[in-house]
Amino acid sequence: MFKNLIIYRIANDWQPNAEKLEDALEQERFEPCGATQALSAGWVPPRGEPGARLLEEIDGHWLVSLRLEKRVLPGSVVREHLDELVEKIEQETGRRPGKKQQRDMKEQVELELLPRAFTLQSHLRVWISPKQHLLMVDAGSLGKADELISLLVKADTSLNLHLLQSAESPAACMAAWLMDGVPPKDFIIDRDCELKAADEMKAAVRYARHNLDTDEVKAHLTSGKMPTRLAMTWKERVSFTLTDTLQVKGIKFLDVVFDGRDKPAKDEAFDVDAALATGELSHLIPELVEGLGGELDFIGQSAKIAAEHAPKGSATAAVEAHRAPAMDAEAATEAAPWD
Repeated sequence: MFKNLIIYRIANDWQPNAEKLEDALEQERFEPCGATQALSAGWVPPRGEPGARLLEEIDGHWLVSLRLEKRVLPGSVVREHLDELVEKIEQETGRRPGKKQQRDMKEQVELELLPRAFTLQSHLRVWISPKQHLLMVDAGSLGKADELISLLVKADTSLNLHLLQSAESPAACMAAWLMDGVPPKDFIIDRDCELKAADEMKAAVRYARHNLDTDEVKAHLTSGKMPTRLAMTWKERVSFTLTDTLQVKGIKFLDVVFDGRDKPAKDEAFDVDAALATGELSHLIPELVEGLGGELDFIGQSAKIAAEHAPKGSATAAVEAHRAPAMDAEAATEAAPWD
């Protein structure tokens, strides 16, 4: 169901309304690329069945899916046609087109070739947990996730999102776990890891299927290399790789998760898979964040920074100094509803 998760916090003032969101998604339903259209993006049924709902609600969790279609023009094909056009003009006029003219010609060639280009499709799955005020994107990179988030916020302008961040640096925590061999409760360190130096050389060491409790690994850490990826397992139920940007990659559900479960019928497979994945991961994520020192309090941090940078003695400084404790208290009472 999910391979990677990039996690966003939804602001506490968001009022979940599945019907309203689905109506908004309907306005941006996927349409295939037109003849001269290089890229098309739109929402499709996450169940993968024509005519199904654009928003599936399973055990209180919402699932939506974005389809991307791109026309692919190999660079070699474009260059070949451009060279032919340049040669033709040179033969007819006795003058070779300049660089600016060739750039314009290249755009013309691409436009002419687009209708004949083949298309590639990809999908990005979104999981929203209204109870926890979390939104997760199954994407391998922040760039892809950000594109999806832009389209989703366009559909629901009340969504105020920011990347979930932990109070302590994931890289520093991973380094400490490797040094002392003591990960957070219910987590174990597996056998894959990447360490990278922070200097301009960016020297990196990668371990695959390797014992990480060694003097060699600790020597790399002592010399200044920091973990950028670390493979872990949670409660012997889910294995994954944690990154230094708090992304969860390579998610795999282990055999114990499926023990005692009958193979679902074909028409029930989606619901069963969705319930299993969201059920397991909705517990894993808060425990992982807790192991990283808890979630960073953006509200309290913003108030503190504003107070520190306001001119001393100013009305703004006085107001912010007064507001900061209140905002911290409010943030504490409106803490992330993990459970």
